[in-house]
Amino acid sequence: MVNVDVADIRLRCETKPDLFSPKGLDNGSRLLLETIIKQELNPQSILDWGCGWGAIGLILASEFTTSSVIAVDSDIAAVATTKENTEMNKIKNLEVIASHGFSEIPKTQYNLIASNPPTHRGREVVDTMISQSFAHLENNGMLVIVVEARLKPWVARQMKTVFGDYKIAKRGPKHVVLIAKKTE
Repeated sequence: MVNVDVADIRLRCETKPDLFSPKGLDNGSRLLLETIIKQELNPQSILDWGCGWGAIGLILASEFTTSSVIAVDSDIAAVATTKENTEMNKIKNLEVIASHGFSEIPKTQYNLIASNPPTHRGREVVDTMISQSFAHLENNGMLVIVVEARLKPWVARQMKTVFGDYKIAKRGPKHVVLIAKKTE
């Protein structure tokens, strides 16, 4: 059991040794969440892509209480743990779905897609996530991702290729938060 504190939000969460960041909220995800919260957004629909034990989706659902939030992961243990954490923290606006990419997700358009993508699974996985995200964002919707700074060049290239442009929203000691906005 770990405490997750971001902005004014404090949650208690279960983690699992085989899921990403089992000892608590990692620095990259913290930087991502703080950056999103400071954007002063009012998203109606949010997708946490690759939710792990649920930190990003849980915090975003807690911050944006009138938003519909979906957390998705292809790992069944991640989905089960996120569901457990959703219930334990009494979060009502978060739905957790087992899905490989967007294949099982019912809603097709989002205002915000957030992710700390599984870069350890290779470029193809992250490139596909960026490409698929574009198709599932509403006009003016944003993809906000965090990656290790050393990976920024190829991730930024893919975001620029797919979205036409991107911006660096925040830099940390080892991570960078990138935002791409869908404009048609």
